[in-house]
Amino acid sequence: MKLSSEKFIAPILVAFITAAATLGAAIIGQNNKTPSPVNPSATPASLTSNNSELECNKTVVTKPCIANVTMQINSDEPKQIKNHARVPLKAGDTLRLATLRYCIPPEVTVNKVEVKAYLFEKGTENYKNALFTSSSFPTYTGCHNIGNFEKTWKVESGQHQVTIPIVKYDGSNRIVDKSFYLNLDVGQ
Repeated sequence: MKLSSEKFIAPILVAFITAAATLGAAIIGQNNKTPSPVNPSATPASLTSNNSELECNKTVVTKPCIANVTMQINSDEPKQIKNHARVPLKAGDTLRLATLRYCIPPEVTVNKVEVKAYLFEKGTENYKNALFTSSSFPTYTGCHNIGNFEKTWKVESGQHQVTIPIVKYDGSNRIVDKSFYLNLDVGQ
């Protein structure tokens, strides 16, 4: 009995084409998978982008956020302060905003970022007492440190609040997030 090349090659060719089609479909299916939704309880600290940890303690990862600030009280060593912290002070203490760390998650497109710090004395929202920085704000994904704030605050007794809104521009849309604040308990 003589083997014909057609009888021998045809089944191998069919098996090869089937395997290639299966592999191709698997690769295409992998690329077309929709990303799984972000767990609403996940924080940006659990996400990584460009080897930078997104460090904000927030449940929403679809907007830029302020991770922390470093403040210098009088001439003491600067210390890192997290969002919603209470800072005990004495009347006459001087505050200087040394650095601010903000993060931009990968899901956000931004063409401009602004950050200003406001001191609201005795709980009254008054936007006259602001700290500005002449630093430029990077707009790419990841976490960034900004410094160079131009002036200091001298606090008087009473309850004060520092609010640091982050303003993002997406095209001509201006979006303000005022969720980062500090409570200052200033005694006599």
